[in-house]
Amino acid sequence: MMRETPPVDLEKRIYLLEGELHDREIEISLLKETAEKLASELDLEKVFQLAVERARKLIMAETVLLPLLDENSTHYTYRAGRGKNAEEIVGETLPLEFGICGWVWRHKRAWWHGALGELDAAERNQWEQEAASVILVPLFGKRQFLGGLAGINKIGGGDFTRRDLDLLTHFSHQVSFAIENATLFEQLNKAKIQAEEYQHELQLLNAELERRVAQRTSALADAVKELEHLALHDLLTDLPNRSLVEDRLQQGILIARREKKLLSIIMIGLIQFKTVNDKHGHDVGDQLLRQVALRLRKVLRESDTAGRLGGDQFALVLPSTDAAGAVKVAEKLLKVMEPPFRVGDKTISVISSLGIAVYPEHGEDVASLCHSAETAKREAKSGKTGYCVYSPGAKK
Repeated sequence: MMRETPPVDLEKRIYLLEGELHDREIEISLLKETAEKLASELDLEKVFQLAVERARKLIMAETVLLPLLDENSTHYTYRAGRGKNAEEIVGETLPLEFGICGWVWRHKRAWWHGALGELDAAERNQWEQEAASVILVPLFGKRQFLGGLAGINKIGGGDFTRRDLDLLTHFSHQVSFAIENATLFEQLNKAKIQAEEYQHELQLLNAELERRVAQRTSALADAVKELEHLALHDLLTDLPNRSLVEDRLQQGILIARREKKLLSIIMIGLIQFKTVNDKHGHDVGDQLLRQVALRLRKVLRESDTAGRLGGDQFALVLPSTDAAGAVKVAEKLLKVMEPPFRVGDKTISVISSLGIAVYPEHGEDVASLCHSAETAKREAKSGKTGYCVYSPGAKK
């Protein structure tokens, strides 16, 4: 006689699901907070430290290390680390072909325990002995392979999971962008110092040398201008980045306060953009963001600023514009965004949520005005118009 299967403990399942949902919310919050800090940090060493600290929390690793390639791509150096024995490893330089870093560089993909199943028997035996409990995702820049982000030994034991791999891979995109951005800013400062040295040299040289130095200074000025543009504009869309948008907003507030005028800001989010990346890949997602930026420019006046804040988040700064004027811009923007986008052989529709806030009614400084617009944007997701003007009674 067959024994009856006991009923499923629904309360236990609900409890476990709620716990998993809570963990996901914490991970998303940590990723968002870290992305904002990385995007605004221009000190390269601080970027390194922030990357390893947050990565260690994200995947619960005993140790996290940041190996980066040298200029000749022949060696890598551990530039930062956190956790057990990290101090003994940071600063060590090794040949690129050595160890798991060499494997990741050759294959241009992540290493983790699950990759063992893709290797032949001989290679699997080699890496099972050498790898232990290690996860290492590559860091890809816009122009080159930068290095990797490595976790060693899961806290509490066990192997790193597919979920750890996905989280660390997503985080690596933010780290790569931050490293490149901070590197460009460092180069900008060096270029400015060089420019000052050349100006001093001009005072010491004769007329012929002055002519030659003037030519070099002109070329350097062009390089500085390009670096300034790169440091203050989004590399993907060429729109102003968060730093420049906030600066334009601050200047707009000062002018509006002095001239007793209004100013509006519209925060824009692309709903389900992550689905596009997951379904079609990041290359398609990047091309889609470029096309979105082109459409944003179509609704701008000469005095307006459109910028990318990061991810699928954009903003419009509208000087001398009240709520009614901002609503008209929002309606134009929704109309412009309505036709499906053609990305290669794919047709992709984009749904936007727009949050509107007006100075000084909804905030008298950059932080409060942006917060109000973000709140309105979240309200817009559940509305029917696609946009929402901030209301003090809205959920924060």
